[in-house]
Amino acid sequence: MSDKTELQKEFELERLVFFSDAVFAIAITLLIIEIKFPEVSKEAGAAEIFADFKPVIIQFIAFVVSFIFIGVSWARHLKFCHYLHKFDTGLIRLNLVLLFFIVCFPFSASGITEHIRPGFFVPIFIYLINICAVMWFHYRLCWYIFYKKPHLSIPGFDADKRFVFITSRWTAWSFLAVLVIYFTFLLVFPRDSVYPQFVLYLLPLSILIMKWKFKKLKPKDNAFI
Repeated sequence: MSDKTELQKEFELERLVFFSDAVFAIAITLLIIEIKFPEVSKEAGAAEIFADFKPVIIQFIAFVVSFIFIGVSWARHLKFCHYLHKFDTGLIRLNLVLLFFIVCFPFSASGITEHIRPGFFVPIFIYLINICAVMWFHYRLCWYIFYKKPHLSIPGFDADKRFVFITSRWTAWSFLAVLVIYFTFLLVFPRDSVYPQFVLYLLPLSILIMKWKFKKLKPKDNAFI
């Protein structure tokens, strides 16, 4: 292969990575655009000011949570891009599906901030689906690059690649398990029950467990991770 062809391939790969980075950045920007500072009357008391700020506080919490998930997804995307050497149509398609669910975060987050109410769990369910879809397709991308089409990645660094793949697999299955448990609780308990909300506490618990496990699996000598 000529040097000109190599440079062209490298340029095309950079376009793929830069486009992905831009989508992540736009998704985060869209999250904060919808949050507006409330209009507070000069004569308003403390209780009225708190009432005016309450919706904004909920919106900002949803923004912070979504920002964290998008940021973690971008960091994971950056890690496996370190190992990319080539790309094909299958990789482009999987990457586009991942980016589709990334840009869905402003939509799913707005459901929590604007439509959540006691006994109505659809916005939370949609938000969990959004998170699971992002994690799942990141896992599929790692599997595609490192195992189905290993020639797309740079040679060597087997331990590092295995660690990136295992972390993506564990994360995808853990969040999928939380989603299934949450959906099961919605079916078993009445709509006005508070029990499904307790399932959401499994998310930080699963993150802590995964963090502990990943720390044990992480290679001591690694190039990029």
